[in-house]
Amino acid sequence: MSLSGKGEVIVIIDDAECIRDSCCQVLIKAGYLVETAINGEVGLAKVKEIRPDIALVDLDMPGASGLEVMDRLNEISPGTVKIVVTGNTTIDLEQEVIRKGRALSYLTKPFSPDQLKQAVRKALDSREQFKQEEDSNGP
Repeated sequence: MSLSGKGEVIVIIDDAECIRDSCCQVLIKAGYLVETAINGEVGLAKVKEIRPDIALVDLDMPGASGLEVMDRLNEISPGTVKIVVTGNTTIDLEQEVIRKGRALSYLTKPFSPDQLKQAVRKALDSREQFKQEEDSNGP
């Protein structure tokens, strides 16, 4: 999909094709521009190229783990808001991911289209608020 034009850009980094496809369909219907990646390395390359507004990142992937991907995303594209998408439901992991600033929110599989859209909206609102604060503080 071409990412030229208007609309927020979202990258979905997940090794499960069914998750990538279903999230992609929901988000495209909601008006977002969406790219997908089958693993962390492909996802990081896409982030370097397109600097998305949001990255949905699975924690359990072969190769680079989701935690590693999110840490590298902070270096590559600090303005990209991260949302964890995982089947791992431990409270400790959720708190670690959010407390350490790795991600804004945590979606546990399976999740509904409404939960996905709500998490994306929250991420975009947070990103917009951050931009406004940055602009008001000036150089």
